Amino acid sequence: MIWLVAGTKDARVIAGQLLAKGAGRILVSTATEYGGKLFNDERIEVIDKKLEFDDMKLLIDGKGIDVIVDASHPYAVNVSNNVMKAAEHLNIKYFRFERKMLDYEGAKRFSSLDKIVRYIRDTYKNENILSTLGSNNLEDIKSVNEENNLYIRILPTVSSVEKAEKFGFLAGKIIAVQGPFSKNLNKVILEDYNIKVLITKESGETGGEAEKIRACLETGTEILVLERPEISYVNCFDDVDELVGNVLGI
Repeated sequence: MIWLVAGTKDARVIAGQLLAKGAGRILVSTATEYGGKLFNDERIEVIDKKLEFDDMKLLIDGKGIDVIVDASHPYAVNVSNNVMKAAEHLNIKYFRFERKMLDYEGAKRFSSLDKIVRYIRDTYKNENILSTLGSNNLEDIKSVNEENNLYIRILPTVSSVEKAEKFGFLAGKIIAVQGPFSKNLNKVILEDYNIKVLITKESGETGGEAEKIRACLETGTEILVLERPEISYVNCFDDVDELVGNVLGI
């Protein structure tokens, strides 16, 4: 059985390709209930909770997993490291899907969120800042709000909004919408909220990232990019067809 570790939009594409090319049934794991609901094919078994290393080993044994496809988010370092460790420990085939990199034209790149926060506090005051990092990094960036107006773009889920409120974000600072977004919609948001700086992740070509960057360039919005963490993956692919062919041996 194939275990697909999902964390991005790409995982749904990969699942569809695997099934279309004869995979039979597959197991998909997501970190959230919301992520699990995106897979509604009866041939897909879904586990929607966070898995630690020991959970992964039990899952592999209990479900008879013989192949793992890691399509977790590029910034989910602990997930990928634990999955690779579990695969090696139990001698299971492991394949990684990693999005192609995007040319972040004119952007400033940072190796940590702490450096981004310090840059904003040193450079800007009383300006409108937009974070598109999602809800997982709210605690790390909330201090930006002390000298600037920090808006956050997050998923429109109860858990995301509750987390934002927990860290002190008022309703007027929360843009809870589901992407991906077109260039024009990004421009409308940047212009209507008078955004001077946008914070984003080096997520790759898919998922609306290119449209976000083009919107910033056209509106003169400064782009601050949190660099993708470096992980030494094995059997890494950036093309879905090539990945699926290798997974299925076709």
